Amino acid sequence: MTSTEALGPIWSRCLDLALEGIAAGSLGISAVITTPEGEVLSAGRNQSYDNDTSCNLIRGNFVSHAELNAIATLQGRSTERRDLILYATVEPCPMCLGAIVMSRIRKVRVASRDPWAGSVRLLDKDWYIAGKNIQADFETGIVEKLFFLLHMLQQWKRSDPKNRKEHGFFGKMEEQYPQYFPFIAHLAGDEGFMDDLMKKDKERIYTRIRDM
Repeated sequence: MTSTEALGPIWSRCLDLALEGIAAGSLGISAVITTPEGEVLSAGRNQSYDNDTSCNLIRGNFVSHAELNAIATLQGRSTERRDLILYATVEPCPMCLGAIVMSRIRKVRVASRDPWAGSVRLLDKDWYIAGKNIQADFETGIVEKLFFLLHMLQQWKRSDPKNRKEHGFFGKMEEQYPQYFPFIAHLAGDEGFMDDLMKKDKERIYTRIRDM
């Protein structure tokens, strides 16, 4: 049994896609849609900053979010089901939440919280949305830690160091995850770890983050 098998097959697939996104220059965010029995129906990753070949339909622009791509690639009779589950490595933004509401997805499992743009809180703020009865569950432990850090690493690398303290995004993230936030700069400055990211070496990446 490999280390990442402890994540389970669906989160392991999400890890593959998140690493693909990072290696391509986009964000380490991914999503997978399944049946209640765990059959994978579609998947997507963030592709906002790259145009590489992938499982996505939407590439190279600011709406190339993982959840949108997972929903867009649903095919055939699966689009008629009303019991689908979406696994998201980061809490969906308002745009992606809207797509979830307008799809047949009725359950969302979220790996890491996003207090900046995450919008799960809106599920009970509007009568139409609330009427969909979408259930959202948040992960804890290594799943939460792993996908929070993979999300933040690219955000950290893309940001201007002079503006990080003033930017509300980083402040919100540090407030949400004070126990993990200090790891971001450490990992971003570790050439060996960043090399593992570019190689998409999921076992080494998982083990390093798990053991921090």
